[in-house]
Amino acid sequence: MAPPPFSMYSPKTPEGDGGPHVAPVFGAGPGDDPGYLASLRGGTELGRTRLMMLALLAAPVLILAIMPLIVEDGRGDGPAWVYLPLAAAALPALLAGPRVPRPMVPGAEPAAAARTALMMFRQAVLLRFALAEGVILLGLPLAMVAHSELVFVAGFVLGYPLLVWLALPTRSGVERIRRRLESGDAESHLWAVLLAGPAFPRDSGA
Repeated sequence: MAPPPFSMYSPKTPEGDGGPHVAPVFGAGPGDDPGYLASLRGGTELGRTRLMMLALLAAPVLILAIMPLIVEDGRGDGPAWVYLPLAAAALPALLAGPRVPRPMVPGAEPAAAARTALMMFRQAVLLRFALAEGVILLGLPLAMVAHSELVFVAGFVLGYPLLVWLALPTRSGVERIRRRLESGDAESHLWAVLLAGPAFPRDSGA
């Protein structure tokens, strides 16, 4: 039975009880990344994460497209004060987002380090996404209060680049997270576990 498509929301490590078994490809690095689109077809941990993030990144664009239907009489600019909360929300995302995740503790054996790195990678991507998307979504109620579509557009302009920069797991994005994990002299083996083959249930008989 295939694992649920959004099982990465679970805080369990890949080899937790009842979870899928993942065999890290030790020695793999950024040069082994087949590319964003190609990885979507490979069924790897990286490909599944990238597919999920593409779906999540589409939601703010859809909201932007239907904004004229949400905000009544929303052609005005809105008062100046209504833009201040957007800047206030963008600042924590800009400052705190790149500092997630925390460094790993050195000394773990490779398999355990890879499992920990995968869990921390998933958490970091989702937390970074939440910080950046919060800027965009904050623009929705503010736009409705101010009766101005431009308020949501301003939130989108502030938040969407942060969303792409912080949360989209491109090769450079993964490398930034790997460097954070290894900044305490630990070896994360992050690429090894992200480029692992398709997960399969531990109790599979075939």
